[in-house]
Parts: sequence; C-alpha cells; structure tokens
Amino acid sequence: MNSALLLVNSRFTREFCTFTREFARFTREFARFTREFERFTREFTRFTREFALYS
Repeated sequence: MNSALLLVNSRFTREFCTFTREFARFTREFARFTREFERFTREFTRFTREFALYS
C-alpha cells in the first residue's frame, strides 16, 4: 500500500511540474501578446488621430 501511494504521489508530482511549466510558458506568451496588443493600440490610435486631422 505504501509503495502504491508513493507511485501515485510521484506521478502527481510529475504531472504538477509539467502543468506548472506549461502554465509559466502560457503566462510568458500572454504577456508578450499583451505588450504587442498595447503597441498596436497605440499605433492605431495615433493613425486614427492623424487621419482625423487630415480629413
């Protein structure tokens, strides 16, 4: 029984570590996407203002 519990605990630990790594990667990708979206929004706002100014 004890060895079965250790096996389950070991598998859980591996799965949890994998999940943590994947979540960290997702977080980094989401942060990159957020920065790019903010840059796009600034550029689009600037373009819209200039377009309104010259039309």
